[in-house]
Amino acid sequence: MISFIVIGKNEGWKLKKCFESIFKTVEYNKLINYEVIYVDSNSSDNSIEIAKSFKKIKIFKITDVYNAAIGRNIGAKESNGDVLFFIDGDMEIMPDFLPLVYSEKEGLNNDFVSGNWMNYYYDKDNNFISKFPYLNIDVDTIEKVTGGLFLIKSSIWNDIGGMRSVFKKSQDIDLGLRLAKKRIFLHRKKEIAANHHTISYLDKNRMWRDLFSWNHLYARSLLYRKNILNRYMYGRLFRNEYSIFLLLIIIINLLMEYKSILFLIVYFSIIIFKSLKKSQKEYYRIFENSIYFLLRDISVFIGVFIFFPTQHTNTTIKDVN
Repeated sequence: MISFIVIGKNEGWKLKKCFESIFKTVEYNKLINYEVIYVDSNSSDNSIEIAKSFKKIKIFKITDVYNAAIGRNIGAKESNGDVLFFIDGDMEIMPDFLPLVYSEKEGLNNDFVSGNWMNYYYDKDNNFISKFPYLNIDVDTIEKVTGGLFLIKSSIWNDIGGMRSVFKKSQDIDLGLRLAKKRIFLHRKKEIAANHHTISYLDKNRMWRDLFSWNHLYARSLLYRKNILNRYMYGRLFRNEYSIFLLLIIIINLLMEYKSILFLIVYFSIIIFKSLKKSQKEYYRIFENSIYFLLRDISVFIGVFIFFPTQHTNTTIKDVN
C-alpha cells in the first residue's frame, strides 16, 4: 500500500492542483491499495475546504505548534502504507513518474527515492515569472539529501524516528543526512517528478524575510551542529559556507592583531561573487545582496554556539474528516 502524504499551509489554488495530480496518478497507474492524507498547518485560507472537496482524503489540522517536520510526522503516524510518498502542498506530481520507482506488485524500488522537479516561480501576487529545473541532471544520481518530495519505505522512516521537529526549516536535509549516516542514500531519478509552484529563494522579499525570521539558522547553524559527527554533512558545509570559514580566519587575524588585509579583500571578493550569482543580472542588487550575505555569515557563525530552539514533542491535531 502507498500513502500519499501532503502537508500545507495557505496553499490555495496550488493545493487543488496537488490533489488533482495525486488522483490523476492513482487513475493513470490503476492503483488499488492507496490512501491520501492531508496535514494542514492551521491555514487561514480555504485549504481545508479544498481538501474536503475531494473524496477519500484523511484530513488533519494542527492547531498550535506546527512546522513541516511536525506535519510529516503526523501524516506518517496516521498512515497505513508500506510506502510513504511525501508531497508539499505546492507541488503537482507527474502521473508517469510513479511507475519508475514503485509498483503495487514489487513495492518501492529503493528504500529512499525522489526525482527532479520543475520550479515555477511567481511573485507575491501569484503572477508567473519564470521556470527552472530544481537540478540540472541528465542521469540518475545517488545523493545524501532530498527536498520536499520523496518516497520512503515506512519501515525505514520508523527506524530513523521520522523527522526531528526542532527543525523549523531544512528538516528534509537533516533527514537525508541521518539516513546517509546509516548508509541509506537517496536514489534521485533524472525524470521530472513534479511541478513546484513557489516564490523563488532569490526573491529579495523572501530573502530578507527568511533572514530576519532567523530561518537560516535552522538550515545552517542548527543543521551543522546537530550533524557535527556525521561525515556526510561536511561536503555540504564546505560547499555552502566557504565564506564563513574565511570570516573565521579574519576574526582570528584580528584577535592576533595581524596587519594583513588580504583576508578581508578575499572575503569581500567572495561576497561580491555570491551576490552576482544571486542578483540574476540585476546589478543594482549587488550591494544589497552583499550586505545580506555578510549578515547571514555572521549570524550563522554565532548561531552555531547560541541558537538552541525548542524540540517539539507534543502538538495538538484535529481530525476534520
